[in-house]
Amino acid sequence: MLSLRERGIYALPDGSEFVIHAVFRGGYLLYTQEAWEFFGACAYESNHAGQIRSSERATHWRIENLTDTSRTARSRSRSGAAQKPSI
Repeated sequence: MLSLRERGIYALPDGSEFVIHAVFRGGYLLYTQEAWEFFGACAYESNHAGQIRSSERATHWRIENLTDTSRTARSRSRSGAAQKPSI
């Protein structure tokens, strides 16, 4: 499986963008930028094989389908101070 940047902003082929957060069990959580900023739920998660899932259902996407936008989301902030991603 590819290694993704922590807090990196990646795009799926449909153009939707997500903030990446690595999890200890060998996968990633994908958050919308708004959900990342305000401690919302993840939109997708990947398993150890790189498959991207939503609500325990497989999608046709894999980690390899993500494109790095070269942007990085700021660390989460309880005050909402990280509303814009850093470049």
